[in-house]
Amino acid sequence: MSGADNVKSLREELLDQTKAEGDAAAGPRPHTREEIIAMMDAAAEKAGKTAKPEKKDDAGGLVNAAAFWLLWAGVFTAIAAIVYVVISARDSGGAGIVLAGGLALLIAVFLTGAAMKMFSPVLVTGVMLRRATGKKPAEAVELAGAEILGALGLAERVLDADDEARLVARRDGVVTYANRAYFDLAKAAGVMGPAGLPPRIDRLFAQQGAEATKVFRLCKAAKSAEAAEEIIYQTMGLAGGGERRRFEVSVRPIRGAEDHVAWRLRELPIEEKEQDSLAAAYADFPHPVFALEKSGQIAWANAAAREKLGAARGQLQAIDDIVLGETSDLISGLWRIDREPITAQVRRRNAEPAEASFVAFRRGGIGEGFACVEMTVDESADEVEDVALSGDMSESPFGVAIVEGEINRDGRVVEANKAFADAFGAQKKNAPLVKSVAQATLEELAEEIRRKTRAGGAPKAIEATVGTGAASRTYALFARPVRRKRGAYGVRRTLLYSVDVTDRKQMEEEYAQDQKLRGIGELASKVAHDFNNYLQVVIGHCDRLMLKHPAGDPAYADLVQIRENAQRAANTTKQLLAFSRKQTLKKEALSITEILRDFSRFLTRSIGEKVKLELVNGRALPFVKVDRYQLETAVMNLAVNARDAMGSAGGTLTIRTQSISAEEAKARNIAGLLDQDYVLIEVADTGPGVPQEIADKIFDPFFTTKETGKGTGLGLSTVYGIIRQLDGVIALKSAEGKGATFEIYLPAYDAPEEDAETPKEAAAPKVREAQDLTGAGRVLIVEDEDPVRNFVVATLTDCGYEVSEAADAEEALELLEEDMDYDLVISDVMMPDMDGPSMVKQARETLGLQSKIIFMSAYAEAAVRDQLDLIEGAGYIQKPFTLQGIASTVKQTLYPSTD
Repeated sequence: MSGADNVKSLREELLDQTKAEGDAAAGPRPHTREEIIAMMDAAAEKAGKTAKPEKKDDAGGLVNAAAFWLLWAGVFTAIAAIVYVVISARDSGGAGIVLAGGLALLIAVFLTGAAMKMFSPVLVTGVMLRRATGKKPAEAVELAGAEILGALGLAERVLDADDEARLVARRDGVVTYANRAYFDLAKAAGVMGPAGLPPRIDRLFAQQGAEATKVFRLCKAAKSAEAAEEIIYQTMGLAGGGERRRFEVSVRPIRGAEDHVAWRLRELPIEEKEQDSLAAAYADFPHPVFALEKSGQIAWANAAAREKLGAARGQLQAIDDIVLGETSDLISGLWRIDREPITAQVRRRNAEPAEASFVAFRRGGIGEGFACVEMTVDESADEVEDVALSGDMSESPFGVAIVEGEINRDGRVVEANKAFADAFGAQKKNAPLVKSVAQATLEELAEEIRRKTRAGGAPKAIEATVGTGAASRTYALFARPVRRKRGAYGVRRTLLYSVDVTDRKQMEEEYAQDQKLRGIGELASKVAHDFNNYLQVVIGHCDRLMLKHPAGDPAYADLVQIRENAQRAANTTKQLLAFSRKQTLKKEALSITEILRDFSRFLTRSIGEKVKLELVNGRALPFVKVDRYQLETAVMNLAVNARDAMGSAGGTLTIRTQSISAEEAKARNIAGLLDQDYVLIEVADTGPGVPQEIADKIFDPFFTTKETGKGTGLGLSTVYGIIRQLDGVIALKSAEGKGATFEIYLPAYDAPEEDAETPKEAAAPKVREAQDLTGAGRVLIVEDEDPVRNFVVATLTDCGYEVSEAADAEEALELLEEDMDYDLVISDVMMPDMDGPSMVKQARETLGLQSKIIFMSAYAEAAVRDQLDLIEGAGYIQKPFTLQGIASTVKQTLYPSTD
C-alpha cells in the first residue's frame, strides 16, 4: 500500500471516529490537530520505511522526469538571460535593468520557497520536488495539503477552538498535548501541575472516590490501546463545597501512533431530563424510579422518587442519601437485575424512616452505566394516630404518659396511667413534665427523639432516678412522637413509656462492685504475702537480738518497740488477708470480757472523740470458742456503722455483755437460736434508728443507706457472715428515733481449759509451746527467700540441729538424691518452677523420702490448702512466725508429746 493510500485510510478512520463521537452533537466537524499530526507522521513513516515497493509506471515516470528537467532548464535559461541583460545593461538603458531585477527577484523567491518547503506561491515547486522523489501525484498533493495545515498552525487552532476538553497522552498517562478547554477544566478543579503543566487524566478525576473504578477502567483501556467511555461525576471548585459536574469521558487509540491515545471530555448537563433519554422517559412516571450506578452514585431520580423521600432536585446523589444503614449488599443485589424485591429502611426528610422495597428492572447509560430501580415505600405507618389510654393500658405494670408540647421545653402531661403517676407524681392533668423528670433527662430524651428520626434503629433507653437514698428508684424512659398528617401543624404530642429497672441496675452495680472487690482482694493477698516475708525477717532477727540483749540491757527497750510495731504490721496483713477472704481461721476458747477489754482502746480511736464508748461486762460469763480476730472485726464494723449513723453530732456507743440460758433463748423467738446457752453481745447507739422498711435488707450484700461513693454496702454483710461462721446469730432491734441495737448470740463453750483447736481442714500436728527449745536431728530447709532461709537456718542451728539448706525445689531434690537421711524437711509452699508440696510428693514417689514434713507460707493456710492436701501428715506454720514459734513447732514435730 502506498503512502497516499495510508493517508486516505487514516482519514476515513478518523472521519468514522469523529462521526461516532459526534452523534450526540450537531453533525461532523473539522479534523482535529491530533488527526492531522497522525496523518503526516503515519504517511512519512510508512512511505519511507514500511511501504512495499510497487511496480512503477515506466511511461508516467519518463513524462514526469522530462517535465522536471524541462521546467528547470527553463529556469536556468531565464537565469542566463538575466546575466546577459545585466552585462548588456549599459546598452539597453534603465528598462533592461528593471526587467532583469524583477526576474532575479522572482527566481530568488521561487528557489527560497522550494528550499524551505513554503507553499501557496510555490506550490507547484513543492509538488515537483515531491514527484522527483518517486511519489505519485495524488500522494504528493495530499501530503502537501497536510503540511500546509501544519505550516499555517491550523491543527492547533482547530483543537483550541473546540469547546470540549481534548488531550493527547501516552498510553501510560503522560500528557503530550492539551487544548485550552482542558486547561480551563484543570484550573476549575484546582489540580494544575507544577509550572502550569496540564494534569494527567487520573489526577483530574482523583478527587471523587466513588468514581475511582470508572477512571481505573478508562486508564486500563488506554494502556491497552482500546476504546472506552464512561459517565463520571466530579465535584470541582472550593466555593460552597464545590460544584457537582457530569462528564462523558472517552479514550480512543491513534492509528499509526500506537504509543499515544486521544482523550475527549464532554460535559453533560446535571439535570436528569437533559442528561439521559431514560431519565427523560421516567421523569413524569407516577412511581418512584431512580438510576443506581455500581459505585453507589445516583445518576438521576424522577420527581415521584424525590417527592416520596422529601428531597429537592440534586439532593439525591448517592444510595446513602436514600437508604439507612449498610448498602453494599443492596447494591450487589440490585445489579443482578433479577427483578427480585429487596427491602431496606429509607430515610425521609419529610417524615420518619419507613420500610421500602427496591426492584431493578433494566440497565442503561454509557460504559458501565446504571441500573433502573423502582422503589415502593410502605406508608402504612404514616397514618394519623388517635392516642388515648384505654382501660387495659391504664392498669399496665409499666408507665405510659401522653405529653403535649416540646418534651424538653414546655411539655405537659395531659394523661398518664397509674404506674407512671405513682412513679413520677404526675397526678394532675396538664402538669409540667419538668416537675416530674429532671431537665437533664428531658434534654437526653429530646436528643434521642431527634436521633431516631434522623437515623432510625432501635430506641435507646434514657435512665431517670426518682427519690434519694434507699428509697430511690431507677426508671428507663422511652419516647415516641405521635405520628400526624404530613405537613400538618399544631401541638406536638409524644408517648412516654417508663419501665422500672431498679433491680437490674442494682444487680449491675453489685456485679461491678464484686468484680472490683475480687481484683482488690487478689492484690491484697499478694501484697500480704510479700509483706509477711519482710516481717518474718524483722520479727525473727529481733527475737534473736532480744536473746543477746535481755531485760535491763540499754538496747532491750528499743528491741521491744521494734517487735511490737512489727507485730502490729503483721496484724495489718491479717486484715488484708481477711479482706481477700483467704485468712486462716483459728478458733480458741476465749473470754468475751478479756477480748472486749483489750480491744476497747482500738475502738475508742476508731469511733472518734465525739462518740462516747461505754463497756458494760456481764458477770460469770462462760467462755466462747471463736476466732479472736474475726470477732474483733465484727465488733469494729458495728461500732463504725453506729458512729456513721449518729452523724457529726456524736452520741453514745454502748457494748453490753450477758449470759443467756437455753430457756431464755427459746423464749426470745429469734430465728436461728437453738436450745442452748449463749453469750450475748449488744452494740447499741443513740442514732436515729433503722427504718422498718429497710430493716429486712440491712444485712444484704452491697445494701447501703449512705450517699453514692461513701459506702460499699459490705460492712453489715461481713458482720453477718463472720457471726454465722462462728455458729452464732445476729439480730437487729430498732425503734425510729431511739437508736439501733445489734445483738450477737455466740454459743457458750464448756471446756475453756483446752488449747486452741486446729482448723478442721488442717492435718498439722497440734503445736504446744515448749520451754526447752533445743533438740537434735538433721533438718533440710527449702526456701527461695534468702533472708527468711538464713533466719530459720540460724535459729535451728542455735537450737542444736544439724541443718542443710536449699534455695529451690530442684536444689533440694539434688540434695535428697545424694542423702535422704533427714529427720525433717521444712519447705516453703510457693516457690519458682516447682512448689513445695509437689517437690515433697516427687521425692516420696521417686526417692522414697520418709522424713517428716512442715510447710511454711506467707499466704494463709486456706489459700494453700489444696497444695497441702497432697501431702499426708504434713504440718504447717504461718509467716511471720517468731523464734520460739518455729523452734517449738520443730521440736513438737520431731518429739511429739505423749500426753
